[in-house]
Amino acid sequence: MNVQGLGESNGIQVATKDFGGFTTEEVAERALDRIIQVGDQSHPLVREQAIAFRNHIREILVFYMNEAVKFDRVTLAHKLREAGHLELIKLLEE
Repeated sequence: MNVQGLGESNGIQVATKDFGGFTTEEVAERALDRIIQVGDQSHPLVREQAIAFRNHIREILVFYMNEAVKFDRVTLAHKLREAGHLELIKLLEE
């Protein structure tokens, strides 16, 4: 992740990135950092199970975030089509 700026304000981490937005994988990782924390001092078996759970949740988050992006693009394409901007719909497919 090529993060341009990183900071924290009132417990909320703020990050920016050059040349576009974050990928769904990057957003999922940021969400996981807030949702599931695995302690360094945890029992090895508990830690292993927590990491496996975190990885499973990452897959679910990425899947549904990708679905949300697809559905949002379909909605946006429909609105652009209704407004007569067919040439802009091609940009959504890139």
